[in-house]
Amino acid sequence: DPSVRICTVDGTALRSSKYDSQAKCGRGTRLGKYKGYKLHCAASVTDIVLPLSFSLTTANVYDNQVSDLLYEVKTYNPFVILADAAYDDSSWFKISQDLSLNLLTDINMRRSKNIESFTDELRYQNALFLESPIGCTLYKQRIKIEQLFSVLKGLYNLENPRLYGKNRYERHIKWVLLAYLIDEFNKNKNGIKSRKYPWNL
Repeated sequence: DPSVRICTVDGTALRSSKYDSQAKCGRGTRLGKYKGYKLHCAASVTDIVLPLSFSLTTANVYDNQVSDLLYEVKTYNPFVILADAAYDDSSWFKISQDLSLNLLTDINMRRSKNIESFTDELRYQNALFLESPIGCTLYKQRIKIEQLFSVLKGLYNLENPRLYGKNRYERHIKWVLLAYLIDEFNKNKNGIKSRKYPWNL
């Protein structure tokens, strides 16, 4: 029964086989240009970092194009959803407002000289809150979803370049997330703090 008061949303690059006809080319923060897919995930980060919902798209789909995650996260009734600058988008703030969700993102200046020139009131209010001491402290929790991706790739082989086909990759992701959730449950039950679970050594 983990707390889902604070949630985060982010995407991570997943390379696929070069023979995968369903995969597309995209650009990742660390990988640069790559061929494959992108895992978009929402996770709770209040106490235990747990994935709540995910969507798998081809690599050419931009992060803010997967707004369905907001509707799915709403079922957990979080207090705030944290996201990076890729989600500083009018449509995301509008959906969040309609769902009575608090969305806090990093600021995407685009071609604006300062936040006072933002024409969208919701984006402007977000920028103001992010620059406040409370907003700045709260936003630091967002890094936990990047740590989650690192754990899933490092310990659970989330990224598998030998796979080809979106359905195969999605099945692989589901098994990885299931294994992670079972390990987190066992870790919590046994009071284990380390990421190096005894059953994974």
